[in-house]
Amino acid sequence: MVAAVLLITLLILIMMNIPVAFAIGITCVGYLLFNDISLAILGQRVSQGIYSYPFLALPMFVFAGVLMEYGGITRRLMRLANAMIGHIAGGLAAVTVLGNALFGTLCGSAIGGTAAVGSIMIPSMKEKGYPASFCASLQGCCGILSSLIPPSLTMVIMGVTGNISIADLLIGGFLPGVLMAALLMAVAVLISKKRGYGQGGQVQVGELGRAFVGALPPLMLPVIILGGIFGGIVTVTEAAVLAVVYAFFLSCVVYREIRFMDLPNVCMKVLRIAVPIQLIVAISAMFAWIVTTEQITQNFVTLFTQMTSDPLMFLMLITVFLLLLGTFMESNALIIILVPILMPVVEQYGIDPVHFAILFVTNLCVGAVTPPLGVTLMTASKIAGIRLSEACRSLWPFLFSMVVTLILVILVPGLSTWLPALMH
Repeated sequence: MVAAVLLITLLILIMMNIPVAFAIGITCVGYLLFNDISLAILGQRVSQGIYSYPFLALPMFVFAGVLMEYGGITRRLMRLANAMIGHIAGGLAAVTVLGNALFGTLCGSAIGGTAAVGSIMIPSMKEKGYPASFCASLQGCCGILSSLIPPSLTMVIMGVTGNISIADLLIGGFLPGVLMAALLMAVAVLISKKRGYGQGGQVQVGELGRAFVGALPPLMLPVIILGGIFGGIVTVTEAAVLAVVYAFFLSCVVYREIRFMDLPNVCMKVLRIAVPIQLIVAISAMFAWIVTTEQITQNFVTLFTQMTSDPLMFLMLITVFLLLLGTFMESNALIIILVPILMPVVEQYGIDPVHFAILFVTNLCVGAVTPPLGVTLMTASKIAGIRLSEACRSLWPFLFSMVVTLILVILVPGLSTWLPALMH
């Protein structure tokens, strides 16, 4: 009964457009007052919520991504992608997918990647005759690749919340991310060829080599991060700090596209991205305490085990549940609210935590482009200058390819667990 009241209250507040952090906080305060518990515990739990060394990686990865965005890295990656596949029919659509995948290895933020790549590719595609709805729907779906391809901010939050190795999650999202990118690219090229969008031009001699040389320094960033982590040289947090130093060096010294006077703007953008996430995590620590106190996790274990004893059926049920919630709830909020409740259930079924975490994030990727919320689709629509409803006209083939990826992640656990096991 308590679990139902808490979740219903929380959902109502979120649907009233109250910011997620405040919605969780109001729910927690209401519980404390109703049960005559001192509000002092709220401050204690909130401070403990972000008192985590691994969680320091999140603002550092955000800082590195913003430095890359301001430092002209996006333009160099787009040039490389265009030199590789821009000459084929439907090439700009393929370049959009590849560019998002490449930028995902640097940025880690879905909305940041959508804005950075979309601001370059959507105008270029429209000039080549691609409809605005096609451009927005493709970019909206591709932008979410940053949530799967390492280094992913979503994976950091997932690891901290679910007490799962962040390093395993970062590398575990690689294959599903590449698979999703490949399917999106195939669909984009097929539609472009069928409808005659953006006929490819001639590739210039030597352009691929020049583009590769220009993009090579930023492409070394994921090698430094993942190589350092799995080589045992640095922790995830130290790797994030190293990424900031490297991004700063490239943007300010090598490319010289960030001046000293630009740094306040860079830092303010980092704060606008990182602080809301940290506030949600901090306040959600109180919610997690309530969940533990009321034994809500044990109730969920009993509920699911009574419904089915089959782990695969459990994953199917959770997938449907997350797809529904993901259409109108923010991804980080879903992780922080549901993961502490569901992890004991996952253990009861004997499911690999890394597999479940990657499946959870893949579900969130589908939800993030599905109306009515559709945060990345909404961002891409604004760049394309159209309404969200117009973008939805071209969305469904791309959404279908993402659902295919989701089904494969469910049925083939090795997509999520093979690389982490190999690294160990």
